[in-house]
Amino acid sequence: MVNASLNWASLVGILLVLLWLPASVSGVFQIWFTLNRRADTSPRILIKTFFKIFQTIGRAFVIPSAGVIFFLQGWRLDPILQLACILLGIGIAVEIVPTFIDDYHGWRKRTGRAKASIIVNSQPDDSVEEN
Repeated sequence: MVNASLNWASLVGILLVLLWLPASVSGVFQIWFTLNRRADTSPRILIKTFFKIFQTIGRAFVIPSAGVIFFLQGWRLDPILQLACILLGIGIAVEIVPTFIDDYHGWRKRTGRAKASIIVNSQPDDSVEEN
C-alpha cells in the first residue's frame, strides 16, 4: 500500500532526495580526480580510491532509497519514530553538506591551478652601472 502524506518523516525524505543529486555528482568527480591525479598504483591510492567508490555507491543508491521510503511510508510512523527520522535525516544532512562544500572548494582550487601564471614586473638588468 502506497500512501503519501506530508508529515515530518516525509519532509526528511524530500530533504534526502534533494541532497542526493549534488552528493552523487560530487562523489563521481572525487573518483575522477583521484584517478587522474596519480599514474602509479600504490596501495595507498588504491585503498583511497576503493573507499571513495564505496562512498559514492552509498551516496548514489542508499540516500535516495531512504528518502523515498521515508516519503512514502512515513505516515505509518508514530510521533516518536518520526522524531527519530528527523534526527537521522538531520544527521545525514549535516554529514553530507560540509563534505559536498569541501569537494566543491577542492575542485575550484584544482581548476584554478591550471590557469596560474607567473607575472614578472621587472627584469634584472645586466648592464654595468657607472659610478
